[in-house]
Amino acid sequence: MSKDKTAVSFKKESLKLPKGKKASLIILSGPEMGRKQELTANPSVLGRDKKAEFIIANATVSRRHALIRYHNGKYILKDLDSANGTLFRGSRIDEVVISHGDKFQLGNCLVQIILEDAKDETRLV
Repeated sequence: MSKDKTAVSFKKESLKLPKGKKASLIILSGPEMGRKQELTANPSVLGRDKKAEFIIANATVSRRHALIRYHNGKYILKDLDSANGTLFRGSRIDEVVISHGDKFQLGNCLVQIILEDAKDETRLV
């Protein structure tokens, strides 16, 4: 029996980062160049699927192309058996640890992870 490699075997939870930190992705090339979005779910699926946490409207990106999860203080980028692969530093990857400023390619779309201090926000209760 073959195992479905695109299945995520851990449940969704909110992204819990160290206090005062946030993680975002920014698209560096393609039709959506310049779009930045904060990651709020763990794991966060990246792809064309309307249910993905980070939707990329690009025909070279698979519906469920890759995911990013935060685990034990590290961000892990994992390819979900995408048609065009996930490239990191020019090489196709299955899974790799990424950090602030790292760039990776989904199809022909270049994406960068940005880790930064969260702005102080006052919330009314």
